[in-house]
Amino acid sequence: MSKCCVICVGRNADRAADRIEAYAKKADFEIVETIFKDTKSVERIKFYIERDAIISILVSSIYDVSSDKDVVKGIMELAAEHGISINDESRGYEPALISFEEDNAG
Repeated sequence: MSKCCVICVGRNADRAADRIEAYAKKADFEIVETIFKDTKSVERIKFYIERDAIISILVSSIYDVSSDKDVVKGIMELAAEHGISINDESRGYEPALISFEEDNAG
């Protein structure tokens, strides 16, 4: 069984967690932990990634990881280095891909 971590934030985090956990179980994932937004959530995600303790991170939106684009980029790069996918519910659980290019218009 593949191991994953679920991350949820916001007012409806409990409902989102229930929905994402149901998907994970249906997809035959073992849920290592469900992380709700707290001051240590990024560190906990890094802990699992660096130890190759999971193969996937399930989120409602990639910005559940952090609202700071540099933090999100760092987590995505770390996950990619370890072959861990971050799967975004809003994209049908396809791996999250985000362009972090700065807008040079002006």
